[in-house]
Amino acid sequence: SFPTRRSSDLAEMLRLLGRPEAEQAYRKALELASGRTGTHANLALNLLAQGRCEEALTDARREPGEWMRLYALAIIHHVAGRRAEADGALHELIAKHAEFAACQIASVYAMRGEIDPAFEWLERAYVQRDPGLGQMRTLPAQRPLHADPRWEPFLRKVGLID
Repeated sequence: SFPTRRSSDLAEMLRLLGRPEAEQAYRKALELASGRTGTHANLALNLLAQGRCEEALTDARREPGEWMRLYALAIIHHVAGRRAEADGALHELIAKHAEFAACQIASVYAMRGEIDPAFEWLERAYVQRDPGLGQMRTLPAQRPLHADPRWEPFLRKVGLID
């Protein structure tokens, strides 16, 4: 529904801006529609950014969308230093959802500091016309790519800069 979508969008915007109100907005969105794909995963990533790793894991595990759950878990486990769990979530994300989660896969690789695979997955996302490309400039997970000389040419190719 429209109010639910607006609440989720507001929460996501606040998270991307690093605003503390994001958590409250995500929780309101969950009150309105607890089964909406992405809300638990994005709340989990917001909690992770605050250093609340165990809470982040709890919310990530509640995510109803498998691909978003795996995306969040791959990042959370990596940040927590749980390499085997992070690798498992990433490999499962690739095995099951590569055809429509290329941007998320690229973000996981970027967060891990694995820059070459991140760009390979961004290229795949471009070929697949992944809608996530529209957010790539603002995603915290993509920040490790910003200093790479391939970043600006890719943004130009996608049409996000002139």
